[in-house]
Amino acid sequence: MNLMKFALTGALAFGLIASANAATVYITGSTAMRATVYSTLNAAGAVFDATPTFVGRDGSAANGCNYMTFNGTIGGASITVKAHWSGSEAGLKDVVTGQPESFLADSATGYQSAKPTAGELDPTSHAADLAMADNSQAYSRTPAPVVTTSAKVGVIVFTWVRNPSGLWGGTSNNITDAQIRQCFGGFAKLALISGNPSDTSYVYVSGRDAQSGTRVNAFGSSGFGIFTSPNQIELDASGNMIDLSGLGDYAGDYGFSSGGTLAGTLGVNTATKADPFNGGTGFSVISYLSRGDADTAITKGAIELTLNGVASNAANIKEGRYGFWGNEYIYRKNGASTDAQTVYNKLANLTTGINAFCDGVKAIKLQDMHATRNGPTVDPVHN
Repeated sequence: MNLMKFALTGALAFGLIASANAATVYITGSTAMRATVYSTLNAAGAVFDATPTFVGRDGSAANGCNYMTFNGTIGGASITVKAHWSGSEAGLKDVVTGQPESFLADSATGYQSAKPTAGELDPTSHAADLAMADNSQAYSRTPAPVVTTSAKVGVIVFTWVRNPSGLWGGTSNNITDAQIRQCFGGFAKLALISGNPSDTSYVYVSGRDAQSGTRVNAFGSSGFGIFTSPNQIELDASGNMIDLSGLGDYAGDYGFSSGGTLAGTLGVNTATKADPFNGGTGFSVISYLSRGDADTAITKGAIELTLNGVASNAANIKEGRYGFWGNEYIYRKNGASTDAQTVYNKLANLTTGINAFCDGVKAIKLQDMHATRNGPTVDPVHN
């Protein structure tokens, strides 16, 4: 019995030591790409030797969690990868400046759709080792100092949708870049889109905050300007415009930190809702979303829009006919640890990493593209 106790005690001690010595790599960035990165990390042999143990919080599905933890071995060594998907711009800033993020605590287990409790978060915030971004650092709010190690790992798909406002009537479900630019200003009447002078209600944009790569691509590809301040609104669950400042400031440089949260607000008809920004009753909302978040919005009643008369689909993107998409990058902070370099190399591998897990709908493999673009302010060019 004593020998058995000794053996069990020794095994337990060994397990605790192994756990304590397990390296942790921190990743952040693009919420639009988190599902693809989840698939990559969760696939046996892609990054980890075998399927890792997954922990997730704050997402309607495991692959949509804003907080993720993967525990497993890479090359026989115990490694934990922790993710907090804070947005492309936030992620780039983290790897460039060392600004820390919050991550799940080691004690958190299982998957829950709810946000993490205070006890489920690591009491110590951590600097990110890696970041996913829907745009290159050259088009970001943190262009310097330059991150010396990065790789393009796919193409991320975006689209425009509108809420199910009855005000549109027989108006075609199409939007142009010129119309988008005016809607971003907060004073575009529906008549601009419908051509009917009696359509005097306003069309607003509900979008993402300045930490979002989806926003970078929407602002850049439409010609509005990546760093131009918009008049965006946000809706509550009932479709009412929210006073975001508490001072009667219903439109401004606001936006959601998560595309999934934004998508959940776009299924309400606002044709009879008060318009506290421009006055009157009734208004419409358009929004820019990743393909995955757009699908969520559509299931709630939103309607997809064509852009400049062209639909957002893989065929049009591959040939460069549809211009609202982004180059997806992975960045590794300068001076990263050996373990972070190992995880980066696995994820950046074009044959077995993230690129291999692009599904052709939400994200497209680089080798499937027949068009390229240097950045969100540049038109696609066919190869």
